[in-house]
Amino acid sequence: MRWIGLRKILLAVISALALSGAVSTEAIAADGPVVRFEGHVSWVAAETMVVATDNSVAVTVNLSQVPQDEYQRLARGARVVVTGALARGRVLATTIESLEP
Repeated sequence: MRWIGLRKILLAVISALALSGAVSTEAIAADGPVVRFEGHVSWVAAETMVVATDNSVAVTVNLSQVPQDEYQRLARGARVVVTGALARGRVLATTIESLEP
């Protein structure tokens, strides 16, 4: 009986921390496998970019962890290298490198 009560308390504390922002759910999700790939920018809007790989696969990229100066001047069709981690069905990018001269 004690374990059930303790389990409920721990779940409530973890939920409260996650909702308060004390524990970043993005940081936890970013612990996925590291990825690095090249492609062409399809579009950029706010903190989201879609990159088309050479195999014609569209990859959604979360830009929230990338400095804005790394992607603010990218235009549609620009060739880029994306480095990041898999998180919730998308890539949580840490760097965006332009391959344009």
